[in-house]
Amino acid sequence: MRTNAVETVSATEHIMQNEETGFPDLEALHTEVTEGDFVFSVYDEFAFLTDFKDTKAAEVVIPDNINGVPVVGIDQQPFGYCRELTTITLPDTLQYFRWNDLSCTTLLRLGSDEVVVPSVSKIVVSETNPYYTVADGILYSKDMKTLIGCPPAIDMKELKISEETETIGDYAFVECLGLEKAVIPSNIKHINNNAFTACINLKSVAIPESITSISGDTFYYCSSLSEVTFMGAAEKIGFGAFAECTSLKNFTIPETVTFVGANAFENAGCIENENGIHYVGGWVVGSDEDISDAVIRDGVIGIAEMSFFSREQLELLDVTASVKYMGDLLYTGLSGGKASKIHHRSSYIGEKTYSTAKTSTDVYIYDPECEIFDSEKTIPDKYKIVKESENILESENEVLTGDVVIHGFKNSTAQAYAEKYNRQFEPMEESFVRGDVNGDGLFSAADMVLLQKWLLNVPNVELADWKAADLLENGQLDVYDLCQMRIELIQNGETKTTV
Repeated sequence: MRTNAVETVSATEHIMQNEETGFPDLEALHTEVTEGDFVFSVYDEFAFLTDFKDTKAAEVVIPDNINGVPVVGIDQQPFGYCRELTTITLPDTLQYFRWNDLSCTTLLRLGSDEVVVPSVSKIVVSETNPYYTVADGILYSKDMKTLIGCPPAIDMKELKISEETETIGDYAFVECLGLEKAVIPSNIKHINNNAFTACINLKSVAIPESITSISGDTFYYCSSLSEVTFMGAAEKIGFGAFAECTSLKNFTIPETVTFVGANAFENAGCIENENGIHYVGGWVVGSDEDISDAVIRDGVIGIAEMSFFSREQLELLDVTASVKYMGDLLYTGLSGGKASKIHHRSSYIGEKTYSTAKTSTDVYIYDPECEIFDSEKTIPDKYKIVKESENILESENEVLTGDVVIHGFKNSTAQAYAEKYNRQFEPMEESFVRGDVNGDGLFSAADMVLLQKWLLNVPNVELADWKAADLLENGQLDVYDLCQMRIELIQNGETKTTV
């Protein structure tokens, strides 16, 4: 298949891949040629259809050549304003296009008050077409292994896909307003980005065992989607995958998931906003733009990619010890933002977790054996903060720069990292937090829950420091310590910390 097909979950990876469309070089020298209602970009050996002027047309037959030059591709949504267009016939020469460039007769108006019903219901190809075929009204690659696209106005309430198909192409079902139920068959191995974008009447989806990664923007703006069933073990949820799914009230990220992409649940119905941090179950999936103190609650196991991206007001980021999975560019400090400090209690720091935290003056690493990705760029060596002048007559802004200070315990991996890359290091004194049985530096309700499970002999429950729970100081742990813990949590407003 020659169309631009991608299957990515990371936003940064998608940006890089999107630059490589597989198309010929459309920036090369070319001439714009108009033939009837068609407008082409004509190159030396091929031509691309870029515009169509008859906005009232009901049927379009794309020519196979313009002035003897074969028409091989489509770009720039040429049928964007053809709101009465129902049928498009493809020439045998056509190889390169994105499905949304071909089928879009509405222009993407997500979030707009304007209501325009998609009109394209039929795609026609000849039996001799070397690249594509049509089955049950849906366009496939010639070998049927890739579903290229479904005309958005086709009459289909429940998903129907050929048993020969392995891949659902990017934008394949974009704006299919009739689609209400999608039980994806087990023969599907790949679902590309934006596959079901803006299917606003889609209510339920079942994802087979064969799919372990939900690609970026797969169900973006499926505003009626309320039920998602995973038939197997999901591992990754891509950027924007369930963004704007406002009816998705009850959703739990599967325990098998180890990666969540940027804005995967932006404005979704399942978001819980606590102190400016957006949660879906045990994951942080985003934050308020004006958040200043981000203290992640105990028990969180993962933080989505870019959860605190470009937060200019952020002064404190505190990552709890329970976090096991973190996406790239977790926090990105802008030069115009405020000075910030990072308190990292988790057991690892990835290659790009804090690499762009340019306004962080201090990084505290509490796990003595924290796994820090071995690169000088993992933790920035300098901070730079540009403070805009309040005097409009002053031409220069104040620039604050300095060395980032890494704080850690003696003989820790934090110290080893600082020494290897010649960073400023300040040792922290060993601290004892009364009641902190999970070892995250905090005394909170999570410690009480852990102690209760330990007293009940729940399997695989361990205390990081049992002495911290001996609140009665009698050398033993029992239910009386648990009661005392509850009393002290209430007296201290449920949480206290030493930093």
